[in-house]
Amino acid sequence: MRLCTALLTTSLVIGGATGSAFATPITNLVTNGDFSAVEGGIVSSTQFGTRASVLPQQFIFGWLGNNGYAIWYPNATAAVTENALGLFSYTNKEKLWQVTAPPAGPGTFVGIDGEQTPGLQASISQVLNGLSIGSTYQVSFLWAGSQVQSQSGATTDSLAVSLGSQTQDLTALKNLSGGFTGWQTASRDFVASSTSEPLTFLAMGTPFGLRPISLLTDVSVTALPPVVSSTVPEPGSLALFGTGLLGLGLVLGRRRRAAALTLET
Repeated sequence: MRLCTALLTTSLVIGGATGSAFATPITNLVTNGDFSAVEGGIVSSTQFGTRASVLPQQFIFGWLGNNGYAIWYPNATAAVTENALGLFSYTNKEKLWQVTAPPAGPGTFVGIDGEQTPGLQASISQVLNGLSIGSTYQVSFLWAGSQVQSQSGATTDSLAVSLGSQTQDLTALKNLSGGFTGWQTASRDFVASSTSEPLTFLAMGTPFGLRPISLLTDVSVTALPPVVSSTVPEPGSLALFGTGLLGLGLVLGRRRRAAALTLET
């Protein structure tokens, strides 16, 4: 009986997990992923990036805009009621037709123009540091398609998401004239090729001339755990288990022979 109990205990040790039960904390590598931290006293809907007409041009903390047309929005209400300060303020219609508050975060978001024309097609980027080469990172975010009131007509909206030299395109959203697609949750996985790489969101839309706007917020980048294959017992454990089975076989054999001799007598 003691031998059987020992063998059962050995089997449980071999088949059971021996790793730590404590999970590694998840760290977001993105700074200001909800775009809530701004500089220069900006409080209303305002264009940002190198073509912005209002200083400071790069006022979203931790992020840089390119030379396209992009707007920072303090909240959904302001986005549909305020004429955004910037290159096209003269239209008095630089506000969105429709939008709802993001389902996560404080409500701030950015709108980046997807018209694929130099000087209009916009992007926003941030350099991530402390990456591990060869490790996989998941980029997660909320996004949507919308349109400014100075334009009308059905559009498509999409984003090209890049980490370093790797780029993945989102499936385009179809947006009605003056419409809003609703917020979408998306994520893409990338393998780091350097310890420091830029994370970039480039808006892409159609058709030419209607200025499709892609909205973005709640950006996070987290390291994914390495893929671990099925646990294989170490050679030493297999040897111990095999020895135990052999011992059990010998004991059972002796008992059978003893029982047979008893019956013969």
